[in-house]
Amino acid sequence: MTNAPLRLMRIFSVLSAALVVATAVLQFVSPSLVNPVVWIRAIGVLALSLLALRWAARVREGHHGAYRRLLWVSVAGSVGIAVLTLLPDTPYPMWVRVEQAIQGVVLIALAWTLTRPAVRTHLRAAR
Repeated sequence: MTNAPLRLMRIFSVLSAALVVATAVLQFVSPSLVNPVVWIRAIGVLALSLLALRWAARVREGHHGAYRRLLWVSVAGSVGIAVLTLLPDTPYPMWVRVEQAIQGVVLIALAWTLTRPAVRTHLRAAR
């Protein structure tokens, strides 16, 4: 169970990198599907995913601070992505909304995993 947060963050990071690649490809193939906000989102999410990947590795080692940061990111990120995908007036094209919804599901799974007794027991045992 303590490896699950790291596995989920690996999935999230791969999806984040795929968002950057898709943005770059679409910029050349169909520029109307990409705007500056998409670039900012893609690069920002990738940067955060790499930080969170490190935090997930530290959770496996039993670090409480990393656990709190990762839990905060998983909850706040889920809410932020829900707003991004559900509000009708966002500047994001539908393809970004779909990709972000998939990442939101991963973040919800991460939040759920982090609150499981096995993870908290692992953190207590690491003290």
